[in-house]
Amino acid sequence: MSRERISHWRAAFSAVMIMVYFAVFTAWLPSYLLRSPLLSTAPRNVADGIVAALWGAFFVAGIVALRWAQDRELI
Repeated sequence: MSRERISHWRAAFSAVMIMVYFAVFTAWLPSYLLRSPLLSTAPRNVADGIVAALWGAFFVAGIVALRWAQDRELI
């Protein structure tokens, strides 16, 4: 993408949205789920496995979305 095709505001907005996605879905949400009543009663191995799988799914989805957006020159 050439520098003329994306404004500074759009680049900044895209960067903030990417950061928010990864902060919420790979840091805050797994931490919240480990402390939630739903998983706090489960055995530690089971809770860790569920949260790790969820973290991995959101991480991979974020990377795939970034590649998709890059291929379409959205970012």
